[in-house]
Amino acid sequence: MHDDRLDKLGNWLESFFGHQNFALTRASDDASFRRYFRVQHQQETVIAMDAPPSKENTASFIKIAKLLNQHNIHAPKIINTDLEQGFLLLEDLGSTTFLQALNGNFNLDLYKIAIDELIKIQIINTQNLALKKYDKQLLNTEMQLLIDWYLPKTLSNIHLQNLQAIFGLLSDNALNSKQVFVHRDYHCRNLMTLKNNDLAVIDFQDTLIGSNTYDLCSLLKDAYFELKPFELQTLLQYYYDQANIDTEFSKFEKQFELMGLQRHLKILGIFKRLSIRDNKHQYLNDLPLVKKYAQQTANKYPEFAPLKEVLCLV
Repeated sequence: MHDDRLDKLGNWLESFFGHQNFALTRASDDASFRRYFRVQHQQETVIAMDAPPSKENTASFIKIAKLLNQHNIHAPKIINTDLEQGFLLLEDLGSTTFLQALNGNFNLDLYKIAIDELIKIQIINTQNLALKKYDKQLLNTEMQLLIDWYLPKTLSNIHLQNLQAIFGLLSDNALNSKQVFVHRDYHCRNLMTLKNNDLAVIDFQDTLIGSNTYDLCSLLKDAYFELKPFELQTLLQYYYDQANIDTEFSKFEKQFELMGLQRHLKILGIFKRLSIRDNKHQYLNDLPLVKKYAQQTANKYPEFAPLKEVLCLV
């Protein structure tokens, strides 16, 4: 099938490089409509992003990338842009993600680096930033994806009422924690490992202001890599100490777990939607772990007993 956007990207790159030769190869896709290509030019490589303007907010990506770099957080540097067509030329951060660096094994030092970097992100002053906030409406809209895409269409009115009450508990939990700069997808596939154990962040264009436990949940209860309970507990304590959390640990831990539950209910809906609507069926392989996370939290707290029942329907 002919790829019109790839042709346009090639033309745009030709105008940038002039008469100099370059080679274009697929670098990666993600869960959005963006695509990434590695461009080999002489002895160097850069990354070309294809982000259809009708689907993706390229201007936000540029703004957040510059902001992160200003705060000594490594995001890809912007080399060239074409907002009208939705093309960006970016620094090549290599091809080794945090997940690939783990190679199936827990690495305490690597996780501590990721947490240290997260704390740097969270201390960015958001007061004068024109960022959207994680309000009750947005939190509930995300959890509604569970009903719209993941759960059976035959749910009873009682099931639906119980879910709405649970959504209220989870959104209240998120809003009653410290509000900070949130990457929103801070997990093992969106962190790149660089030389000297440095990390770089990608896929940050949906950044907003929300709970300080949100990105921590993304990292420690990752849809693509499961930590053992004692590993998770060690890292949760490490974050608690390094971030100087002034809430008692047991309360903080519950905030963390309930924030994780909100995120996992959303992800269950998103992964199912990616398969049904977008033909990206590979995400179905990650559903069992996400469901496991949700069930673990629902089992731990009595107020989520109705959720245990609903999750058993799938």
